[in-house]
Amino acid sequence: MSQSNTLNTQRPLLATHHFTYSFVGLALMSGITIGMNKILVTLLALHLNAESWQIGLLIGAESLSMMLMSLPAGIFISRFSARWVYAISSLGAMTLYPLIGYSTSWYLAAIFLFIAGICIPFRVVAMNTSWLERLPEVGTSRGGWYRGTLMLGIGLVGPLLGNLVSSHLGIQGSYWITSILFAVMSFYGFTILSRTREADTGKSVRGGVKEMLQYLRDPMVRQVCIYDGLGGMVRGFFGTFIIVIAVRQFHWSAQQGITLMVVEGAAFVAVLLLLGHVVAKLGERLTYNLSHASLIIGLAFLGLSSGVVGLLIGAVLQAIGQAFNHLVNISRLAHSGKNMGHVSGLFTMVGMAGGFVGATLGGFLSKGFVLQDIFLLWIPIWLAVCPGFRAFISSNFKKLAA
Repeated sequence: MSQSNTLNTQRPLLATHHFTYSFVGLALMSGITIGMNKILVTLLALHLNAESWQIGLLIGAESLSMMLMSLPAGIFISRFSARWVYAISSLGAMTLYPLIGYSTSWYLAAIFLFIAGICIPFRVVAMNTSWLERLPEVGTSRGGWYRGTLMLGIGLVGPLLGNLVSSHLGIQGSYWITSILFAVMSFYGFTILSRTREADTGKSVRGGVKEMLQYLRDPMVRQVCIYDGLGGMVRGFFGTFIIVIAVRQFHWSAQQGITLMVVEGAAFVAVLLLLGHVVAKLGERLTYNLSHASLIIGLAFLGLSSGVVGLLIGAVLQAIGQAFNHLVNISRLAHSGKNMGHVSGLFTMVGMAGGFVGATLGGFLSKGFVLQDIFLLWIPIWLAVCPGFRAFISSNFKKLAA
């Protein structure tokens, strides 16, 4: 279904500049809550003395519920509009997330995370949909602003604030702070997000999900989803275990592990906010090749380094690769002319599925591998999908065959 088949009741629209800056403010606040929650969950897991595979399941529980609800979220947003879905789901998160802090075991925390995580994809897909709808007028050069400010909160401000607040209020008190932030975002998001909805609301959720999955037959959408899904795997593993690796393998403090996460987040944000115009100049194929090369080299540094400098270099290179990969993906989707609610739901689902796989698979692989070595296992997967590497192998294979 194309956007031309939807009802657009959003008149008058917010002025482009007003929408842009209001939206990135909402994205920053959203990122802060996510970043705080990531730190709080890791600190809670360490407090509960959870093993690596248990931490993987603990983080994966939230990612699993988010993945399962991403496609239905796209249907409900197309039917009822982004602003209503975002507001209601934010109130749900406000109510549920404080329960996590009262967990007395890792599996109880995992149950609470799974239940609370149901609310998150509705918020994420609502924001993705609104951004994709307005991106052609906002401009491709600003395409990374949403993810950039979101990651500014997730990778930089959120972890720092989570560490600061938890040291003063404890884990339980910190979760109540995130609850207040969810309440504020509910009302703030309602005022700026899209009111666009489908003209035909008689279609079942099941039928809508089938229609969304049909987009995977489109080569462009399929490629974007593969790249973002694999990116989600790396992000899921890095975000889940980098602090654990720092504390348990290198015997650093938790604050030093958080520093690695903050540096990685800062590099990711800088590329998204400042280098969006590079994609237009280099073109999609070259940008993909450069981004994948940076990501692969970064993974090698992360997997082989034993010192602070090497790990910092790896974190930065991996982040740069992820950022350029995202910039191309989001630009291609925004100009695809497809139903933004549906495409956004699909795009969100594969990213969250990657996060789930990265966290849980990494946790189980830790039974047979040193955690740090698992960074190296992602490298052949990225080589297999990198356009430049595939072309190189194909060219040499043809020469040998000749």
